Amino acid sequence: MSQSVGFNWGFKPSTAENISSAISTCKVTKPRVKRRFAGEEAAPGGCSSYNNRPRAVAKRRTAVSGIQGQPLPLSRALELMDRTQLQSTLLELVKLHPEIQSTFMALQPPSRGLDQYVTLLRGKLEQVYANLPFSRLRDRLSDDTSEGLNDYAFVRVKSFLLEFLNCLVDCLLESIPPQVQNPLHSLKLLDAATGLLSQLPHFSTASNNYYKNVCYEQVAEIWSTVIQQATQDISFLGATSTVLDWLQILQKHNEKSQGKLQKPLTLLQTFQEPLEPVQTAAGLSQDQQQPSNLWSNIV
Repeated sequence: MSQSVGFNWGFKPSTAENISSAISTCKVTKPRVKRRFAGEEAAPGGCSSYNNRPRAVAKRRTAVSGIQGQPLPLSRALELMDRTQLQSTLLELVKLHPEIQSTFMALQPPSRGLDQYVTLLRGKLEQVYANLPFSRLRDRLSDDTSEGLNDYAFVRVKSFLLEFLNCLVDCLLESIPPQVQNPLHSLKLLDAATGLLSQLPHFSTASNNYYKNVCYEQVAEIWSTVIQQATQDISFLGATSTVLDWLQILQKHNEKSQGKLQKPLTLLQTFQEPLEPVQTAAGLSQDQQQPSNLWSNIV
């Protein structure tokens, strides 16, 4: 059978190959329930997965009209904060950023006035008495502290008691050398702080007075340190009345504390002994004058 030139029976090979390749590239997938292609629509490239991709939808920015609120400036916020809020905020700030603690302490004044310390300590002491459980006993303790409080009262005021004692020691440590070079300022604060310490309530159980007794030991050491620093000052030793006055003050505090300040008292007495010959000579001169006066009266 002869073959005609340019004529072949059946489909052309090129057409069949294109159809088979197009069918093979298209995967049979389950039709989507949400949306189906219409008859007019056709997936690009013969694949339906192209239309399943999420399309980016452009969002229009709505214009905001009117005045919007804004936070206060830092200076105004500090003006509206009371002392407690400012103190708590500052402490939290230092805890979160410990590196600023040295900078904050460097900005503090080198010394504070005596009234500032006394006002702070007196406020802490008032908190102790304000939290006593019995009002009648509280009023009686302000005049007579011979009767001790029970264990329940100690539990009620323990936190305020420790706060007062810690504050007292902190204030004293800041007001002694080398922080403060004025020994008279240190002695005056010691006098005021020791007087406030003696006003703390006494408890019937000995163990409940432990913190107060330990604080007395620390205060006694501070007294001794300040006395040693003060006696190195020539002007302090030169003034006989000044040494005698502080000796009397320390004796009163020692009596109220039942001998807990005997160590600084003995130390001050040792520095007062060189001054006694001068006082003795003055006393002898007065005694020598008295017999003459008596004799003249007799005659």
